Amino acid sequence: MKHTLTLLTTALCLSLTSPATLAFSNTELQQKMQTLVVQKAKADQPGFTVLVRKGDQVMLRGGYGMANLELAVPMQANSNLRLASQTKQFTAMAVLQLVHAGKISLQHKVGEVLKDYPAVGRDISIHQLLTHSSGIPNLSRMPEFKQNKSKDATLAEMLALFNDKPLQFAPGSRFMYSNSNYVLLTAIIEAVSKQSYADYLQQHIFQPLGMKNTGYDSATAIIPNRASGYEQQGNTFLNAAVISMTRPQGAGALRSTVDDMNLWDQALYSNKLVPQALLQQSFIKHPSTDGQPQPYGYGWMMADLAQLPTQEHSGGIEGFSSYIIRIPAQQVYVVVLANSSYFDSYTLAVKLAAIAIGKPIEPVAVELSAEAKQAIVGNYSFDDGTERHISLHQGELLCQTLDGPTQKLIPTAEGKLYLEDDISYLTLGDIKAGKAELALVIRGFGTFPAKRLQ
Repeated sequence: MKHTLTLLTTALCLSLTSPATLAFSNTELQQKMQTLVVQKAKADQPGFTVLVRKGDQVMLRGGYGMANLELAVPMQANSNLRLASQTKQFTAMAVLQLVHAGKISLQHKVGEVLKDYPAVGRDISIHQLLTHSSGIPNLSRMPEFKQNKSKDATLAEMLALFNDKPLQFAPGSRFMYSNSNYVLLTAIIEAVSKQSYADYLQQHIFQPLGMKNTGYDSATAIIPNRASGYEQQGNTFLNAAVISMTRPQGAGALRSTVDDMNLWDQALYSNKLVPQALLQQSFIKHPSTDGQPQPYGYGWMMADLAQLPTQEHSGGIEGFSSYIIRIPAQQVYVVVLANSSYFDSYTLAVKLAAIAIGKPIEPVAVELSAEAKQAIVGNYSFDDGTERHISLHQGELLCQTLDGPTQKLIPTAEGKLYLEDDISYLTLGDIKAGKAELALVIRGFGTFPAKRLQ
């Protein structure tokens, strides 16, 4: 809930340094995975749980760092963490189950299900809610939500935050990620099923799949192996700000473990929950009214990695972050659940997925000439809205965003400057009059040319 998606548009293919003909044994791939997660983990800091599966084989499973700093409790592989927006996958599945049961259709209008819903959104379809194409403003960006997030609220009170607000565009005309869509879907699930959202998911999804450690989160319930959530302020860690889990609803209120999430992913290859023909609607880039395919299906983003289609989602809520990527062509599944808002679950998950398919993202550094290095040095404004300062220190190029971390740039033979410990890179264009042309490439966002500020 706290963050929107890391992945917002059609993904770019990453340049992977391992040649396609280079084959790795499973043991080598597992060693690469273990090396990567150990590099990411800090024994005395908030940590993460991770699971990587390929086919039927679990290639990596573990907990790293701390689950609770105050009590010095290490993270375990079975630690229970908040899923944040990974919740949307389950909300979408609940809707599809109700569609399969004939209780609702994807083209049903909100007003047909919720009879008292205000006129401004009555004609929005369930399909448009699922695909974030409704135009409803995002409640988690509203001052009323932010100011009262620690207070318990009813579902009706959450709907009241946005149900009479003007739509930001005509329904179906474009994609805009909004948690309000899935809060409204929560109300639709409850109205159609005659059950609470939490009870419906337990009865129709979690229990049938044996997901015994998954459920609607609660601050008062005793949850075995629950991990505490943290924020970071400079070099200091703080307990995360309180958010009542009555507020995220079906947009981000669930908790789980990596083992339960693995059961969930395996079920998506079967007919256990809904027929495959219906489920595949979740993994389509549904077009807007102008015919242009949008990046979001039903609870999933569509992208690619090394030219293989992927289905992905990020999650972020106070004290927790997560990322999931699945690659159906090789039945690869990666889930990373972290108990800190600042942790880069996205980069770790994508790098682990790349290793799993045998194409690790490992830039091979080359040496640039002194003239080229000097031409790159400068202050830049990129079209993604960021400003970056590139400097030269002891022969190494360093890149820093305003008030952000400093990252070493790794030049490669194909004219790319990879940001250290990242999957984004700068492209090195022409050098004219001692000044280099640069652009920033961010997977899933696109290419952003730079303007030199000096």
